[in-house]
Amino acid sequence: MMQDVGNSQRAIWMGLITSLAAPFFASLIVVALTFTGPLADYLLPAQGGSPLGEIAVNVFAWSALPATAAALGLIPFVLQLGSYSWLQAAVAGVLGFAAGAIIFPLPDGGAPPVLAFLAGLIAIGMRMMLIRGGILLEPQGR
Repeated sequence: MMQDVGNSQRAIWMGLITSLAAPFFASLIVVALTFTGPLADYLLPAQGGSPLGEIAVNVFAWSALPATAAALGLIPFVLQLGSYSWLQAAVAGVLGFAAGAIIFPLPDGGAPPVLAFLAGLIAIGMRMMLIRGGILLEPQGR
C-alpha cells in the first residue's frame, strides 16, 4: 500500500500508468472485437485486411492521446482528494476519446458513440486497477 505517499505522487503514477495501460486495454478490446467478425463489424472502422498485430499497434498509438487527455483531466481530483469517483473516470474517458477523435479523426465507418462508451468503461476499469494496486486511495463512503 502507498499510505505514506502524497497526492502529488499518486497523481504522477496515475497519469503515467493510465497513459500506458489504457491504450493497451483498448488494443485488447479492439482485437477481441475483430475476432467476433460480422457481429461487431459495424463498431470498428474498416480494417482493409490488415494483420491483427498492425491493428493492435495502430489502436495503441491512436489511443495514447485520449488516455493521456483523460489522465490529465483527472489529475486535479487526485491532487485534491487522492482519488476520483467512477463517474468522473467515465466522463474523463469519454471526453478523452472525443478529444482524440477531433484531433485524429477516425476513418469512415465504425460507431464512435459505442467506442466512446468503451473508452469510459476502460477508464472505470483503470480506476479499479489503480485502487486495487494501492496507487489511488479507497473512496470513503462513496
